[in-house]
Amino acid sequence: MTERYLAFVDGSSLSNPGGPGGTGFVVLDRERAALRFGGTRFEQDGAFAVTNNRMELRAVLEALEGLPAGAGVHVVSDSRYVVDALSRWIHGWRRKGWRTAAGEPVLNRDLIETADARARELRVRWTWVRGHDGHPVNEVVDALAQAAARGRSGPTEADVVAALRKAEVLRPREG
Repeated sequence: MTERYLAFVDGSSLSNPGGPGGTGFVVLDRERAALRFGGTRFEQDGAFAVTNNRMELRAVLEALEGLPAGAGVHVVSDSRYVVDALSRWIHGWRRKGWRTAAGEPVLNRDLIETADARARELRVRWTWVRGHDGHPVNEVVDALAQAAARGRSGPTEADVVAALRKAEVLRPREG
């Protein structure tokens, strides 16, 4: 079954750690042919330094925000860390009291727990895609994250739609 929502996410930290950083996301509602995309700039992340992994997780949270409970969502990320943390490693971390295999506290636990809580309200499928390898929509969310980190305008709606068409997520225009 195809999920109602398709979300592409990416994060960027211009200096890792230290930032500034940014998020980028594209969410397509396949049922209503609606599109939401954007990004946010972070100079600080609460009590934490801005890191690439934190920005990747923040992008997931932004993409999942506002989706109706129980909805199916396919989340695509070029971050193995995000995909593995939220689909595989989290189970062991919980069993071990939020400790890694080396016995260290899990980094970014706050965002991982928040993303997991939101994902539990939905039906999420996580997929990794190789970054910087020409996937049109992954390139757009990377550009959104980079632009947000730099405090600049990012890709436009026309750019996002063109990437979705190139990736064959949207059909080409008729006529």
